[in-house]
Amino acid sequence: METLTSEKGVFHIAVGELKNTKNLNKDAMITLASEKAEGIEAVQLLGSALIAGEEHLLSAAQNALNAWMGDYAISRSLDVEILLYASGQYQIGVALEKMGVTDESESVAAVVLATDESNLRSHVNHIIDRIGSEVRQPFAPTQERIQSIMTHFGINETEISAVTSSDTLEARYQALSGCVTSRVSMVALDS
Repeated sequence: METLTSEKGVFHIAVGELKNTKNLNKDAMITLASEKAEGIEAVQLLGSALIAGEEHLLSAAQNALNAWMGDYAISRSLDVEILLYASGQYQIGVALEKMGVTDESESVAAVVLATDESNLRSHVNHIIDRIGSEVRQPFAPTQERIQSIMTHFGINETEISAVTSSDTLEARYQALSGCVTSRVSMVALDS
């Protein structure tokens, strides 16, 4: 669990990847995300295939929080704002199509934002109980994941090479995560 800051205070955040072992369908996950306990400001469940690591989700949440608190939000809810930033989109329909959960979601990226840390822990445990176990190595790098993320965010090999000279999977994924974080931050400028 981490903290995010805004002009209106400190927020606690949990991000991670959950295996959908309970086989929840899209509607059940949407319902679960809408069930917020006291002190929970936002819950967003996303398809995990295009997530470039926990930093990607933390950046999306921080940018969404900044937009929300700064009155330049694109959407009417902080939950949806997180989705927009995570997807790098400013159109809700496109963001949902690209990164929304589906009936076939085998794993789910979860973002929970709260004003109270103990409520955050309790709510995260509730979500884990309903969806399934945490993935031990969340958003693990694979060549397929890297290629899908590069395509979605329009990142090319030149950008990756500018960040790392290593050809290892881990180094390329770390470089990609940095590029995605930059794209996420640009959503407000594109709207």
